[in-house]
Amino acid sequence: METRSSPSMCELRAVAADRGLKYYMHLAKSDLHALLLRKNGTTTGTKLDSLRASETAGKSRSQSLAKAVRTSARLSERKRKAEDGEMPRKKKGKAPEVTTNTLDPIMLTELGPHTFKFVRTNGSIVLYNVDTLVQYILSTGDFSEPETRIPFSDEDLRQMDAGIQRAKLDFRSVWEAKQNKREFEEKKVSRDGLLGLERCAGEFISSMLEIVEGDDPEVGEMQLIMSTFPSFSDVFGQIRSQDEEFAKQCLNHFKEYLRGPPNRPNMDNSGLLPVILEFLDDVGKGNQSASAFGF
Repeated sequence: METRSSPSMCELRAVAADRGLKYYMHLAKSDLHALLLRKNGTTTGTKLDSLRASETAGKSRSQSLAKAVRTSARLSERKRKAEDGEMPRKKKGKAPEVTTNTLDPIMLTELGPHTFKFVRTNGSIVLYNVDTLVQYILSTGDFSEPETRIPFSDEDLRQMDAGIQRAKLDFRSVWEAKQNKREFEEKKVSRDGLLGLERCAGEFISSMLEIVEGDDPEVGEMQLIMSTFPSFSDVFGQIRSQDEEFAKQCLNHFKEYLRGPPNRPNMDNSGLLPVILEFLDDVGKGNQSASAFGF
């Protein structure tokens, strides 16, 4: 009885030819199979298995060779098209622009209708209110982005000028201002001088705080009258003569520093804090100068 595992007709005829049987070409498959089993017994099955294995291996080699040939042909065709410029180019969609801020980086206020877009070297985008950015540049003479210090190009400065014109604001041209470097160099020297005077005044304020927190009010009072107050008055007078608004800001900061934070004020062990604060108020009004102490 023929089953699914019985060999094919070609396999049976190949075995019959190998065994030297006669007239096997005219026999049906089932008859030929039975004849081979009678003549050769189990040897036929072994021969058929070997024949099947060799045919399967041959087919696998043929399929692998055909696949390799097809792959090589495709690669050759793609290479030829690439050399001839026939390869279709993939269309790259324009990536959406993503800004990194919703507040103006200088004033920390909401962005207004007139903004300046700056693309940084890493591809990130930041928006500035054009009016605050232009005022910052003209007041500092620093023609670079405030956050990263990346220099603005001439094209960036022209875009700012165009934004100022659209906003109908009465500001100088930042592009023209950049051409006049000497003006901003003088401002930088003046600003550096003010910062140096502020540091000197800050050292005297630190000395005042040490006296406030000290335990010997008599020694502290003598130190204030003989050294700290006159020196501070002299330095602060120089600051006020150059920039009065900056001097007011410094004085307010000094007072807050002496008082300390509201939730943890500084300890007034010497009882001299009210005296020092009153002195600073008089200095701010111009009533206390170095000449008042004999200097």
